[in-house]
Amino acid sequence: MARIPLIKANSIKLRTSLWLVLALFCSALMFVDFSYGQDRQYYRVINERGVTELKSSLSPAEAKRGYAIVTLGGHIIKEVPAELSDEEFAQLSDELKKRELVAQQEQEAREYNESLLLRYSTVDDLEAERQRKLSEFDVRISILRSNMMSLKDQVERQQSRAANIERTGREVPVVIGNNIAELEQKLKEADTSLKSMDNEKDKVDQRYALDIERFSQLVKKHTSTDK
Repeated sequence: MARIPLIKANSIKLRTSLWLVLALFCSALMFVDFSYGQDRQYYRVINERGVTELKSSLSPAEAKRGYAIVTLGGHIIKEVPAELSDEEFAQLSDELKKRELVAQQEQEAREYNESLLLRYSTVDDLEAERQRKLSEFDVRISILRSNMMSLKDQVERQQSRAANIERTGREVPVVIGNNIAELEQKLKEADTSLKSMDNEKDKVDQRYALDIERFSQLVKKHTSTDK
């Protein structure tokens, strides 16, 4: 009779242990499932009605509108912006080009200003170089005009020679006609060179005028800064 209460006591202890193991096992399952749910990634999107949704997958249309990859707990892993339309992309491209152009122009202006300050000490230095450059043009232009006068004389002599031959009723030799054509072509080329040289001289003169004004402003700016 003493063994029966002992068996009952052992049975009670066994059931208690089994329940304790089962409770621990369930708790572990709950913890594992919870951790999995927290770590799993979702897509947070804004639907056509403007409402935010969490989804396990994305459609192409939703992907184009932009989305965020998040956990169930709300932690943001990655944000993907909306795709630009062709018009928006073109507009953005134009804006970037303008910004790059402005930045490039500003950089070139800074480098040019630094170059002016390094090359010249005073406005008189710039003015002296300007006059020297213009004088070089004057010499070249003078030589070119002298050559043109010589070509004109040669053309007139050849034309006079041809006219005298024609007055005698003879045919003008081909060589004289070729000489006249060749001299007139050289004269035309010289005239073109003269015009080009005059234009180049004007551009150089204008450039030095701008440099002198720019240098004067830079000197004033640096002087005021030093004060």
